[in-house]
Amino acid sequence: MAVAIDLSTLRLTDDEADLIAEHLHTLARLRMGNLMRAAYYDGRQRVRHLGIAIPPALRNIEVVVGWPGTAVDALEERLDFQGWTSTSGGDLFGLDEIFEDNGLAIDGALGHLDALIYGASFVILGAAYDDEPSPLITVESPLRVTGEWSGRLRRLTSAVSIDEVTDAGDPQTITLYRPDYNVTATYRSGVWHVEDTEGRPGRDPHRLGRVQVVPLVNRPRASRPWGRSEITRAVRSTTDQAVRTLLGMEVNREFYSAPQRYALGADESSFADADGNLRTGWELVMGRMLALPRDEDGELPQVGEFNAASPAPYLEQVRGLAQLLAAEAAIPATYLGFISDNPASADAIRAAEARLIKRAERRQVTFGRAWREVARLALLIREGHVPDGFNEVGVKWRDAATPTRAAAADEAVKLVAADILPADSEVTYDRLGLTPLEKRVLAADKRRARPAVTVAAPVAPTPAQAGLEDTDDDADPAA
Repeated sequence: MAVAIDLSTLRLTDDEADLIAEHLHTLARLRMGNLMRAAYYDGRQRVRHLGIAIPPALRNIEVVVGWPGTAVDALEERLDFQGWTSTSGGDLFGLDEIFEDNGLAIDGALGHLDALIYGASFVILGAAYDDEPSPLITVESPLRVTGEWSGRLRRLTSAVSIDEVTDAGDPQTITLYRPDYNVTATYRSGVWHVEDTEGRPGRDPHRLGRVQVVPLVNRPRASRPWGRSEITRAVRSTTDQAVRTLLGMEVNREFYSAPQRYALGADESSFADADGNLRTGWELVMGRMLALPRDEDGELPQVGEFNAASPAPYLEQVRGLAQLLAAEAAIPATYLGFISDNPASADAIRAAEARLIKRAERRQVTFGRAWREVARLALLIREGHVPDGFNEVGVKWRDAATPTRAAAADEAVKLVAADILPADSEVTYDRLGLTPLEKRVLAADKRRARPAVTVAAPVAPTPAQAGLEDTDDDADPAA
């Protein structure tokens, strides 16, 4: 419950109110486009029909093509963020504990996925409260976070996150992030007020000199620093064409299953029941036997049916659209459901995935810079400064390619045999594809298997060892 306070002294400054209004306008302006991309990813997009070949009554048939989701997931599945590493094998300053405590192996993937869908996502850092990791790191969607980017500083100069909304969907509680402080405010009576909720300050003067929000940007350009979504206009257009094609095939299937028939020389009585009532069209189509009498001249009516169109042209068109989308998304066409009878060799698979692998490696570089900024901010929040030697900290990724376990093991053995890699190196374990848990278990097993060192009890030295050999007391000491 909010503490009773004097709101007149806790209103935002004009600059803070202007920043909040600007960021909220940006969120509102981008919201419809982001929701549209999310709809394509989830297979819930609304497709415009031409209204020529498909009757309006049949447009309500639900046809889903999940190609945008496949294009995004195929790239995201190759972006396994495994934490931070030291290029010199030195201290990580506790970053591995921060990685584990905040579950970034899972939440990091959430940020990558949103960045690929929307073009950007955000990582927010903050001080921890009771029973929370320190520092607290969360991944947020661009539907509720935005910021102002500085190309010169290569980081945000301000950001806003929506924490609570009203029943009508309007922002009610927000947090404004500045380089030296954060402000949590609530909108009431047409004015933004700084709140003190449950004993937590509405103003947080952290004085870090950096905004505690880091963007994960997909495919940025110098002219477009906020990047773009993997669900491009070409992907959306090709998906819409595939939906319309499959809907046409679905309508054609109804006619193919119940083909049109004709009867020449038959009167209306031939289509009536025993009581003289005309049968419905469905009864005539689904009838297993047609009994038609002879006409007045004793001739039998001529009966036949129209051949229904084959669905093969629809499938060929969908196959062509799949190839177009595969080229746009840099994924093999087999990912879209068209598999040849002859299985491809390992070299052929790798060649088909070459562009996808390279695209994933580019994302690792782009996202890696953001995760390194997250590490810097985490140490600033926890330690109050960036420790010496932080420049040696890098970002660890799993190999974006898809080598077999046998190929990876063979490569590691050859590198170790050539003295390029040591057998117990972290890099060697990464080449083998071992998980962080497997590495820790392996290290513990090696410690247990190491022979114990027995320290012998001290033994008194002999007189000769101590330099106290027997001498003649009468001898001349100078002799």
